[in-house]
Amino acid sequence: MKLAIVGSMNLEFAGGGEANARDIAELFVRQGYDVTLFGAGIPKGYETKAGKYSFNYVPDAFTFDIMATGPVLKFSHILSMGLIGIYTYNRIYEKIKDFDVYYFVSPTLLFRNVGYRLMKEGKTVVLGNHGTYFEVLDMYGFASKAYSKILTTMIFHKLLKNKMKFYIHVQNKYQAQYYEKIKCNRSYIREIPYNNVKFSGYKCLDNDNFSVVYLGRLMESKGVDMLLELEKKADINLHIIGKGPYMEKLQQMKNKNTVIHGYVSNAEKIKLLAESDVMIVPSINESLSISAIEGLASGLYLIVSSTSMGPRYIVRQDNIFGVAVPRNPKNFIKEIERIKIIKERSKTDFYSEKMLRREIASKMFDANVVDKELVDLFNDAIKDSKR
Repeated sequence: MKLAIVGSMNLEFAGGGEANARDIAELFVRQGYDVTLFGAGIPKGYETKAGKYSFNYVPDAFTFDIMATGPVLKFSHILSMGLIGIYTYNRIYEKIKDFDVYYFVSPTLLFRNVGYRLMKEGKTVVLGNHGTYFEVLDMYGFASKAYSKILTTMIFHKLLKNKMKFYIHVQNKYQAQYYEKIKCNRSYIREIPYNNVKFSGYKCLDNDNFSVVYLGRLMESKGVDMLLELEKKADINLHIIGKGPYMEKLQQMKNKNTVIHGYVSNAEKIKLLAESDVMIVPSINESLSISAIEGLASGLYLIVSSTSMGPRYIVRQDNIFGVAVPRNPKNFIKEIERIKIIKERSKTDFYSEKMLRREIASKMFDANVVDKELVDLFNDAIKDSKR
């Protein structure tokens, strides 16, 4: 069985969508599929040398489309990704037409134009939703709602009008609600918070000190402005893991209790998480949050932004996981101080709750659990296409 994964950037871009595309490719290689991942392109200035993978990898697969060229991706802050295939869909189709199963990483014009033709031929098509935020657009003002309606019409109207059959892999329940709202068949929508976090590889320690950790890129969309405010609180032991445009500014403002680690090895990351108590996820929006799941694998209490649907979805799966608060430094600091007091009252009870948090989360988010769910989705999709 030949599987094509389409719609991610080149893997060297190393975003969440690319990580998920790579992990899904490796999962289906283990299932016996012949997998090819087509990297659409990469912004100018990024490394373009391909690594070694267990699957076939084709970087810069669609750079005959101007929207997939490095300068345009850089200028548009990768927004041009959504327009790939608006004119070149026939050429893209010819390049990827000889596969049995297709996984489109996100709903774009590439999915609409090329996916539509594949569906008409009876091919199995699965739509992913990595790094997409259709589910939040209707929450804001008139302009945002109008934009949502335009995007929905552009991408889905033709598919739904012609009753095209495709399975939909959503990362959280808010994405599922969006697809139900636009009249997609509920039986084809599967809520799978896909990630590659194996809980058995993480540790949960009983620590004497109280520490807060942030794990992720140091960029505006990740809510790093919140870290700048937390650095002003000299009584919070704050560990920052990651690099990005805000690195220099954070280093300038850090106090004696803030440690900025930059990129670290996987072993060092696991150690730092295990030695922490609280993880903050202040991102403006994410469709999931691998960092938050890594936090739960370490037993950490999560404090997340209520505007960020993925992290909010995670903490609302069980009250013990954490809390979603409005994106305001005061709210984050108040919650951190509350958890600190709870630990000071009884370190034994606090540690027991960390272990329980990890145990409950593993049954929902562990890689072995979500791998099986995604394989089941593909099996169902393939069976349906053969009917």
